[in-house]
Parts: sequence; C-alpha cells; structure tokens
Amino acid sequence: NPEKMLLLNALNRSRRKKIPFSITEKDIVIPLMCPVLGIPLFRDGGERTPNSPSLDEIIPGKGYVLGNIQVISWRANCIKRDAHLDELEKLVAYIQWLRSGGACG
Repeated sequence: NPEKMLLLNALNRSRRKKIPFSITEKDIVIPLMCPVLGIPLFRDGGERTPNSPSLDEIIPGKGYVLGNIQVISWRANCIKRDAHLDELEKLVAYIQWLRSGGACG
C-alpha cells in the first residue's frame, strides 16, 4: 500500500525533524501524473524510481498537515529539496542559451 508507506515515512521524518504531523492515510492521494513534472507516477512499490510517488511537505518546516502536503514524483521532490530558486533560474537561463546556439555560435 503506497499511501501507508508514504504516511509512515512522513511520520518518521516529522519525529526526526520535530515538525507537526496530523495527517492520516486517507489524506494522501496519489495522482496518476506528477503535478510538477507531468510524468506518470508508478504505484508498484519496490525500488524507488524517479516516477515513484513522494509526499511533499509544500512549505518545509510547516509539517505534514492538511493543506501542506501533496504527492509529487520522487524526481520532482529531489529537485525541490536540493536546489534553490536562484540556482534553478540560472540553470534554465543557461539551457535556453545553449539551445539558442550560445555554446556554438
């Protein structure tokens, strides 16, 4: 049951980080597609992949509470966790520059 696994993992993180936790398994809704990247989410469990569902704490530190959670892909959650907005903006600008012929032109 992927909803139960997401719930238990979030509970453990909330205890470790000492952040609020008040959701239930019924509060976790796994969509067919990642709302961030538009890739399919695979519910099969097993090994974690970029397409695995991941419970996102929308505003970090606010906790796993109603209104502050959503299920997104593991890939999207990793990007969100590891990058700052200014880094992402610089990366997008760089990729756009490359695609416009900047590196070769």
